[in-house]
Amino acid sequence: MKGKGYINSSLISKKTLTKAKIRTNPDAVIKLLAATTILLTTVNIAIQIAIYCFGLKKEWFLLFNMDKEVNIPTLFSVILLLICALLISLIHKKLNKQNKKVKKRWSALRWIFIFLSLDEGLQIHEAFAIPSLKPMLPAFLSIVWIIPYGIFATVALIYFMPLINSLPTKLKLKTLLSGAVYLLGALGFEIIGSGLVRTGDIKFHGISYGLITTIEEALEMAGLIIFIHTLLRYIFDYQRQKLRIDLRLASVED
Repeated sequence: MKGKGYINSSLISKKTLTKAKIRTNPDAVIKLLAATTILLTTVNIAIQIAIYCFGLKKEWFLLFNMDKEVNIPTLFSVILLLICALLISLIHKKLNKQNKKVKKRWSALRWIFIFLSLDEGLQIHEAFAIPSLKPMLPAFLSIVWIIPYGIFATVALIYFMPLINSLPTKLKLKTLLSGAVYLLGALGFEIIGSGLVRTGDIKFHGISYGLITTIEEALEMAGLIIFIHTLLRYIFDYQRQKLRIDLRLASVED
């Protein structure tokens, strides 16, 4: 019986599914991130030279100037921090429940990186910049936020040592290296730059300070990239996770 609502099965469209898999290669990811860091650093050095050696001032300089905030280098740093948080979440989900202390620390580490990404984007640490405290502090501590963040970094190192010690030797060393490189930029060169400005050895708006901030930001990015590579190696080589993106493209054939 063929009524009004009957649809002939021969007329039903057949769907063919095309599936494309994009597999994540840790080394390829790191090369891309490293190339981006080198590009941003090179552009920034050129901008510092253009500003302080040739007196050039272009509006687009602000987009790439690492001495400024809320621009492309800032966005890239935020992305790196969020990638770390995402990878830590993947590791945390895969961990068994046998070592609760280590699993708890992975969870805490994820939230720290989420906070650091917010701090990088919103400049939360500037809330600690209390002008009235500067005269009472040594020249190299004139950036007041360095003190609470330095204390926090020390406490964090102690707290996360069980997690670090639980890693394979090679990854443990890379984790420590990544932290050292990041802190050398975030705290070390921040202290050097602010101290030299306060003692009058360099100008706040000058090529020397501009290059110090360039090294500072580049080291932060390098430290994060080393840590991202460490996390990816842990995920792929030790947890045997397979990260991939499946793209399903549906086409219709009559």
